[in-house]
Amino acid sequence: GTGMANPWLWLVAVLAAGSYADQSQLNVRGTLLAKCDRSAVHDPRYPTTGYMRPVKDLQNKCTAVNEDMGSHYVCVNLPAATVPTTGDTFSPFWTKTGQASTPQNAASWPKPGPWCICMWAFASMLDQHPEFVNDLDCEKVSPHLDSIGWVAPHLNPTGNEWLDD
Repeated sequence: GTGMANPWLWLVAVLAAGSYADQSQLNVRGTLLAKCDRSAVHDPRYPTTGYMRPVKDLQNKCTAVNEDMGSHYVCVNLPAATVPTTGDTFSPFWTKTGQASTPQNAASWPKPGPWCICMWAFASMLDQHPEFVNDLDCEKVSPHLDSIGWVAPHLNPTGNEWLDD
């Protein structure tokens, strides 16, 4: 073993440490970073995503910029669930990662659908729920996820799917 309790924390540290602004418009495949587009999601509170969403040309892109200390480089399709007592829609991603304390609280967070998440949330979710990798969208994920060579061995080169380990 490496002696490290959680290798995903090491991934996060490596990714957060570097300067990535020069490649901020590329995805893990090395092609133009596609939008993590929320236009089909009815979410008046969070109609766009991405750290740079105040900049119109960068709305809905999981760009890598030095100013983004949270490293929101990963586009995922947030899963959907319903609060049993109210019928409100929420994403269990927020409760599973501990960012929202209850489903009722999570209903006030970004709704299910495409969303740029931080490296720490990705690492936490993937560590606890390996199937979460299926919610990644390669065309919309910054190449900084591959800084330690994680993406290439897990990505089906002919499609947008992840290989089973």
